[in-house]
Amino acid sequence: MITRNIIALSVFVATFTIATEQDDQFEENDALISQHMAIDFAKVQSQSNTNDTSEVTQWGSLTLLDANVGAGESATLPWYSGHLPGGFRMPTPVVVLRGKQPGPTVCLTAAIHGDEINGVEIARRVVQNLNAEEIKGTIISVPVVNMDGLWRKDRYMADRRDLNRAFPGEIDGTTASRVAYSLFTEIIRHCDSLVDLHSGSMFRENSPQLRADLTIEDVADIAKQFGAISVLQSIAPVGSLRGAATAAGIPTVVMEVGGPYTVDLALVETAVKALRSYLSAIEMLPRSFFWSSPQPVFYASQWVRSRDGGILINKVKLGQQVNKGQLLATISNPITDQEESIVAPFNAVVLGRAQDQFVSAGYAVFNLGERRSIEDLEQQGQELKAKAVVKNVEQLGLNTELIEEQTKSTSSSIATDATKSTN
Repeated sequence: MITRNIIALSVFVATFTIATEQDDQFEENDALISQHMAIDFAKVQSQSNTNDTSEVTQWGSLTLLDANVGAGESATLPWYSGHLPGGFRMPTPVVVLRGKQPGPTVCLTAAIHGDEINGVEIARRVVQNLNAEEIKGTIISVPVVNMDGLWRKDRYMADRRDLNRAFPGEIDGTTASRVAYSLFTEIIRHCDSLVDLHSGSMFRENSPQLRADLTIEDVADIAKQFGAISVLQSIAPVGSLRGAATAAGIPTVVMEVGGPYTVDLALVETAVKALRSYLSAIEMLPRSFFWSSPQPVFYASQWVRSRDGGILINKVKLGQQVNKGQLLATISNPITDQEESIVAPFNAVVLGRAQDQFVSAGYAVFNLGERRSIEDLEQQGQELKAKAVVKNVEQLGLNTELIEEQTKSTSSSIATDATKSTN
């Protein structure tokens, strides 16, 4: 079984490389297939290792960053990412709570983008006042990944690269790639699950929400345990921490909260409650959390853009439910005094919006959550995968008749599953 997965993965890597060199139209689709294959392979490998091991590791101290944290203990450990200019060394604090009783290892990361401050405070408050002797398992929190960016209030690294497009990184790569490699190998590999904390960028803000690929079973299982905050179906971008960790067998979700540069305490508290709800749901915390409404899940979203530039004034709030044709915002041209009205193109929920500001023509102003079924999502995903596979096979000059037959079989299977789901 493992050999078969190795061969399949190797063949796909070869086809993916050739396809992206010739035409990047299917880059996102190929990345999705590659990620799912890597996840399947990681599961098989993990199961094999479990079956081959007869001894059960006793619960005790955790070795992390050249330090040992014993059961029932907590510690703040220094992580040197090695990316500060001039060769300066500034440790990034890593907070570790090692429960007295065995359980999963949950990791939190924040400030991968230096202008996203809400996550720093969320990570701090989640572990605040928690007693390691009272929890099961381990919590590892890295509240500031991009220390240099935080100091400069800058989204990017000092080399102007996006750290969240550099994972899993390279030991001798760019600055961003080296930091990604250090974080991934020294900390992330210890995690059983990961929550990566983010905020909106470029003066946009998001309601508290999870970004998760719900087509991956382990990720979907995690996403439904955060209480009533929204979940948005989202394929992880290539090079993101979420994508790299999930592909390595560590199911990961991104939590988006608020906007850049500032701390919104009300949204922070909601996020803290959601994270502690997750820890409670997997039995790491002894208490439970009550939410008055069910968790909304959105399998698609759509950005609404401005037609012209001008002064943006919002008319709706984050998280608000809006109806088709409802006024969302106005944009006033300061030169001509003309006013543009932005209205909702369909019934939706406001998941994200631009803050009141001057915007240019074509600026992404609102991210509206669409109500779509999981069956629609699964069918669309299968169709995209089938098209990508056919394209890769054609470029390699392989047996197109065979792959077309397999594609028809897949489509038939999709139709059968859809029929079953409606019966």
